Amino acid sequence: MKEINSLEISFLVKNLEEGLVNSKIQKIKQIDENIFSFELYKQKKRKHLLISDKTLFLTDKNFNSTKVTNFFQILKKYLLNQIIQDIKQHEFDRIVEIETKDYLLILELFGNGNIVLLDKPDRRIITALIMRSWKDRSIKQKLGYSYPPSRINPFKLTLTEFEKYFGKREVVKVLAVDFGFGGNIAREICKKIGIDEELKEIDSSRLYGFIKKIKQEFKELKSINEQLEKDFEESLTITKEEKKTETKSDRIRVAQEEALKKLQEKEIQYRQIGKLLYERYDEVKKQLDNKIKKIIIDDITIEVNPRISVQKNAEVYFEMAKKAKRKIEGLRRSMVELEKKKFFKMKKEQSKQQNQKEWYGKFRWFISSDGFLIVAGKDAQTNEQLIRKHMKENDLVFHTDITGSPFVLIKNPDKKEIPGQTIKEAAEFCGSYSKAWKIGILAVDVYYIKPEQVKKEGGLPTGSFMIYGKREWVRRIPVKITIGVNDKVYYGPEDVVKRKTSNYVIIIPGDTPAHEIGKKIRQKLKIKDEVERLIPYGRGTLT
Repeated sequence: MKEINSLEISFLVKNLEEGLVNSKIQKIKQIDENIFSFELYKQKKRKHLLISDKTLFLTDKNFNSTKVTNFFQILKKYLLNQIIQDIKQHEFDRIVEIETKDYLLILELFGNGNIVLLDKPDRRIITALIMRSWKDRSIKQKLGYSYPPSRINPFKLTLTEFEKYFGKREVVKVLAVDFGFGGNIAREICKKIGIDEELKEIDSSRLYGFIKKIKQEFKELKSINEQLEKDFEESLTITKEEKKTETKSDRIRVAQEEALKKLQEKEIQYRQIGKLLYERYDEVKKQLDNKIKKIIIDDITIEVNPRISVQKNAEVYFEMAKKAKRKIEGLRRSMVELEKKKFFKMKKEQSKQQNQKEWYGKFRWFISSDGFLIVAGKDAQTNEQLIRKHMKENDLVFHTDITGSPFVLIKNPDKKEIPGQTIKEAAEFCGSYSKAWKIGILAVDVYYIKPEQVKKEGGLPTGSFMIYGKREWVRRIPVKITIGVNDKVYYGPEDVVKRKTSNYVIIIPGDTPAHEIGKKIRQKLKIKDEVERLIPYGRGTLT
């Protein structure tokens, strides 16, 4: 599950206010490790607030309880039947506070994350998901809660204060780290304003003006609740599968990736400190002369040796950076070797995996002439599942303007250019299983869009989504389904089935019941398979 950044939190909290404030907490369930669902009741309507140490969102879905922990029992004891009075973001930090009449629930959505329950009058800690201690604060029972050191809040800076942060480091780093926007938002800010993210010297007054109106510039984050819900459901599915299939090499890989990340951070940190010692030579020398062992430069605490020169201290840090880099190179070689072993093991097990049921088995699907997986919903429920759980950013989404159309995806995990033939076949599949078949239309127009154009708006029924932006059209698509047999039964667009076998039939809209058509197909193709389920709306005509 991806980390939520400070700007996303500010949009999210604003979106959640209406749904949460004055809601009664009627039930609390534990969904998974560190994941909890609060059933809220307000104005005769029920919603579910899902919270974890990484995220929170409001949903209509009632997830099943899977376990019970002591932390969950304490949450239930104190928060059940409480009325939510407020939700807010602390400063511009990744901290959310949910306030009831008697208690505060603090969500620390940074680092390893935490959930802390406080007694409201004196802000003393009742319990926490994880009890922790740092040099400057502790999360322990009965202690007063204190916030971690706050990041800079860019919205509270004057232009003069704002300008001081630029000139020494790349603009993207200032935005991502110092101002707390995170890498993705920082890069998007640079893109929207049209500046090179690697620059150090910039027109900071222009950037200042942009940030002051940033919520107008990132209107796409208004749907952040839906995005977080979708991300959570995907990660929950992946987690369940990982628990089933996790291997020793998987665990080693995770440990290697964590070690690599820490080494990369150390290399950057050591190199940065070495540069700072040179750049602030006089300031550092003065502190060394005073026998100070810890000096502070630009809010960075640096351990130094007062018995050696500034240059020698800098060289120590540069050497530490070199050692970290050598370890990074060695670790990367080990990771490559592990991947090779994993690849050969995977090849051995590939035949077994091919026989296992794939996720798309519960949908309608076929493989296009160009080798792309095409998947379609069967009804409102599977349309909802297909779009929410399985639509990815490089896919194409197909639909018709006729009510009752399935959603169809061209899956594109390898980010390839999708050929026109595959687009035509997906459009034919979509049009043929739409209500055009039921009302007897022999040709239909089908459009396709990108995943980011598909949004779930509040109040829409199951299986329905809003479509935004420009649509690409495939006009006058024939409404027909082809069924053929070779080593097994194939169905879908004619061009696809013809590539598999010359033994096939074509069905178009008509009034003959499916069971009669099925008999004729079995006789003609000399098969025993049930094919009635493949005929749209249970009626048609053999050509």
